[in-house]
Amino acid sequence: MEKLIRPLIEKLNKKKTNEIFKKLPEEKIRQGIAAINSNFKDQIRGTISLICATALVLSASYSINYLETHENNVFSTESYSILVDGNEICKVRQHNIIGPTIKKIEADIEDRSKHDIVIENKFEEIPSKAKDSEITSTEDLYGVIKSKINYSLLAYSIKINGKSIGIVETEKDAQNVIDGVKSYFTNDIETESIIEINTAEDVKIEQVKVANSDLQNPEDIENYIIKGTNKEEKYTVEEGDTYWTIAEYFNMSLDDLISANPSSDPNLIQIGDELNLVVPHPFVNVQVKRKVKKEEKIDYETKYEYVSYMYNDEETVDTSGEYGLSEIEAIVTEQNGIQIAKDVISEKVIEKPKTEVIITGTQDPPPKKGTGFFINPLPGSTISSRFGSRSGGFHLGQDMAKAYGSSIKAADGGTVTFAGYSGSYGKMVEIDHGGGFTTRYAHCSTLYVTTGEKVYQGKIIGLVGMTGVTSGPHVHFEVRKYGNVVNPASYIGVQYR
Repeated sequence: MEKLIRPLIEKLNKKKTNEIFKKLPEEKIRQGIAAINSNFKDQIRGTISLICATALVLSASYSINYLETHENNVFSTESYSILVDGNEICKVRQHNIIGPTIKKIEADIEDRSKHDIVIENKFEEIPSKAKDSEITSTEDLYGVIKSKINYSLLAYSIKINGKSIGIVETEKDAQNVIDGVKSYFTNDIETESIIEINTAEDVKIEQVKVANSDLQNPEDIENYIIKGTNKEEKYTVEEGDTYWTIAEYFNMSLDDLISANPSSDPNLIQIGDELNLVVPHPFVNVQVKRKVKKEEKIDYETKYEYVSYMYNDEETVDTSGEYGLSEIEAIVTEQNGIQIAKDVISEKVIEKPKTEVIITGTQDPPPKKGTGFFINPLPGSTISSRFGSRSGGFHLGQDMAKAYGSSIKAADGGTVTFAGYSGSYGKMVEIDHGGGFTTRYAHCSTLYVTTGEKVYQGKIIGLVGMTGVTSGPHVHFEVRKYGNVVNPASYIGVQYR
């Protein structure tokens, strides 16, 4: 309105206009202005109302179009819940989609396992409501359902004496397990010599219906049958270790440690070698019958000759026995590598054995207690190192040198308080003679007595050797009185108590 009035006013002469307005009563002017303002405001209100209405229409139209195209993101709409064994796993839009998906999964599993299978799960498809963000796509549905699948199949059980030891997928797998066990116990046997291989137990392969979760790794089953346990315990060889020290440390017998490591040579272990500490108790005993041709020792006979100047518990070898040698052909049966039967087909003696002659006495031995008199424990020996100061130290006994293997006698009767290996002494015997006196005999090659045994004076207790710290064959002879060392030379051949 203002835009209409302004051009008219500008056309009027300002002076004339002023004169006109001066002639008009003031009240009239006000009324005129009020009328103009009222019309102007009404037109503005109408314009604003028109704009608002247009905006509302456009907004409503846009909202309707959005809802039509994005309805499933705004509201939960019709869908289908997939239930496996009563539990919902996902939602889909398409009806009856689960059937074809399960058939595809079933076909894929059968193709991979080479077995007919039976899916054990119960599947349901029920109506539900869901937004698009909650829907599982057709591409993802396969993986979601497959992860929940439990199925049964026809597999093969390995049974030993009626007890199932393991289940594998195929009959071939089962047979490979049995063949692997047999191979373990026959690995070192020449194939050409084998007549037949059997097991002492009844081993069968049976077809069974199982769940896929019951299937086992064939290699694990093979190891289980061989060891008789799933337990694993290993030891890594360190510097200074021997089979004997390892067995002693783990409170095992030497034979058990050797049995637990059939492929290891007890005499050739090296630092870093890994030894098994679990003694195998296999579920099967593999019996191998084979034809062999080999040389064997022939045992020699032993003949005793009696003399009156020796005690009846003494003996000495007059003529050493020698093994003979023969060539045999035989059918042998071995069980887990140990021979349990031999049927000799032919034998040819190559060398006859030589009879061993042993001389022993007829006299009853003296009382097995101290007499109070020490005899020379190694007659005919040479003193190689005396009692007392030696090389900046102190020698606790007397070294008596003689040929390796010479007999060492008890200086007097008494009780053996120690017989074994003792550090730098090597193999040693200690005897308590009573009255506070004890004697020691060190560096022996062989011991003939045991701890706790009672001996008489002159009893052969061992042989001269070089065990422990020594530079040559001799016996280190000590005499102790109430635990304190004394000079042996002052006591040999004299009454000590």
